[in-house]
Amino acid sequence: MDWVFSFIILVVALFLIGFAFIAFIKPAPAKHLLRQFASSSQAHYSEQLIRITFGLSLILYSPQMFYSEVFFYFGWLLVVTSMGLLCTPWWWHKKVADKVIPWVIRLLRVYAIGCLMLGSILVYGVLG
Repeated sequence: MDWVFSFIILVVALFLIGFAFIAFIKPAPAKHLLRQFASSSQAHYSEQLIRITFGLSLILYSPQMFYSEVFFYFGWLLVVTSMGLLCTPWWWHKKVADKVIPWVIRLLRVYAIGCLMLGSILVYGVLG
């Protein structure tokens, strides 16, 4: 079963790395993706399901990862915050996203560097 958790973590890591490259090479699709966050109840609940799945994968696979304690607590952070967001109406999430996403888009290159770093750290944690 560990291979499933490591696979999920690597898929998320590759997504983050790919997003970073797209944000630098062709920013329009990256901006479009960011604008989709919390855009509907379906998007809101899908985001939370993905975050919970990823967070649980980090929690359960962290003993095999480098810096296991960091990944363990990061996984719990994702799960707890996602559970909190599941308990709030999606339109509250949308109101926050409507305020935050324009700021993220303005700082897209900085955000992309963060995604690249997090994705790389995740790959290192799994494959290290």
